[in-house]
Amino acid sequence: MTGSCVVETSIAEGGFVIETSTESNDVPGKEVTEDSKVQASTIISSYTSGNDDIEADEKEGDAGHSEDGHAENLTILLAFFLLMVDMVGNGVLSFPNSFATLGWIPAHLINVLCAVLTICSGLILHRLRTKYLSSATSYPQLFLGVFGKKGLVFARCNTYPLMFLMASAFNYTQSSAWNALFTGSSLSLKDWMVIAGAVSLLVLQARSFKAMAWTSVVAILTIIIPIFISFVVIGNMVRNPDLYPIGNHVLFSEYKLSDCMVAAMDIVYAYSGIVIFLEIMSSMKYVERFKYALIISQTSCCLLYALVGSVVYGLAGDASWLQSPYIDSLQPGTAKTVSMVCIIIHASIGILLSGNIFTYAVQRAIEPSFKRLIFGKENAPYKVAPLTVLKPAAMLWWFLWTSIVTFFVILVNVAIPSFQTYLGFVSSILVSQTCFIWPGLLDLKVFLKKREGKEHLLSALSVFLILIGFFALTLGLWGDIQSIVELSR
Repeated sequence: MTGSCVVETSIAEGGFVIETSTESNDVPGKEVTEDSKVQASTIISSYTSGNDDIEADEKEGDAGHSEDGHAENLTILLAFFLLMVDMVGNGVLSFPNSFATLGWIPAHLINVLCAVLTICSGLILHRLRTKYLSSATSYPQLFLGVFGKKGLVFARCNTYPLMFLMASAFNYTQSSAWNALFTGSSLSLKDWMVIAGAVSLLVLQARSFKAMAWTSVVAILTIIIPIFISFVVIGNMVRNPDLYPIGNHVLFSEYKLSDCMVAAMDIVYAYSGIVIFLEIMSSMKYVERFKYALIISQTSCCLLYALVGSVVYGLAGDASWLQSPYIDSLQPGTAKTVSMVCIIIHASIGILLSGNIFTYAVQRAIEPSFKRLIFGKENAPYKVAPLTVLKPAAMLWWFLWTSIVTFFVILVNVAIPSFQTYLGFVSSILVSQTCFIWPGLLDLKVFLKKREGKEHLLSALSVFLILIGFFALTLGLWGDIQSIVELSR
């Protein structure tokens, strides 16, 4: 990256106050506008995970390595692959069920609205990253720069649980595919959750974003292949109405409001990958170009989601035999076997992004204190190796923390057996914030007072994002609670 950055520091209440005047938009050869020459005041407090290394990392930002431990070397193409596999995963498998519950028109409208708002939110985060706080490589760091210590704590308490639950959803999808692949075996779904966890543990040993970007090509293919196979299989299944009767097709839902909210939040979950947009953005060689990968990937996701929901709903309607994830509904045979193998591969790779970032956060928070407890304070401070380091000691420590995370992933899978309710519950509490509310709040906090005239249309968009987020948070959570109560009866 080129350009200059003037840094002034002073001491304020136990921490450093860093004032930066940024004069770069991360693209060589371009002059920046006056809008980019803004000052960002960031209070880097002594609140860390209890060690000097993490505090130093918070101060350093993305100088060399970002907070997630990755180097900055992604191209637009690699970023596109990561964004696609980040978004197209568990959510797409629940779209036929969402269409069946909502009806044609609401399902399509919600899908398009989520895609447009996710692009808007991503562009807001991109503007904040490039023109306000260039050292922000994650939501927590951005909240630290805008809201200080309390913002950092709040963001960590929301983003990392969401990443953990996203990783858990991928493991659940994988275990469900294993169970469908070996229908009739003596192993239960819970047994397959353990087996899926073992596979996830092995896959999580891949640590660099660049490696994950290339493996994401495989992940994209292994979700596309079973989707198109399922179109053919379900088309053949409905030709036998005695075994697979076709359900109803409606323009607007005939289900109760709580069911509709759960279905709507399943669609919102399909766009939950925004929680790691900053990590992907900050790992790009030229951050400015993230917006191109963002727009292309989200448009592609929206079209794929609409295709899957429309085709399967058009073929089967709200048939009672159609499950969520809908791939599990395929009749036994070679096509289903191939589809399940593809889903297993896809879910195994899909867990990499969220699982990787969450595990590294756990490692940064606990490992230094754990080392001091074992090896004593004499050799402190203890460093946490960036994910680009491939030394044996670093890899062994990584294996330890991924093992612990995988163990808790399996526990969550066993405790929450309803896939649809699981996605909806996560969306209501966390995705509604990270996807809609947070970008709007951050934009208003940083840029509102600097805008004039037509620029306030951007502020109106941020207000709209916040309102949509609170709507999804309250009604979505209410719908999920109603669904959980019904399931427990």
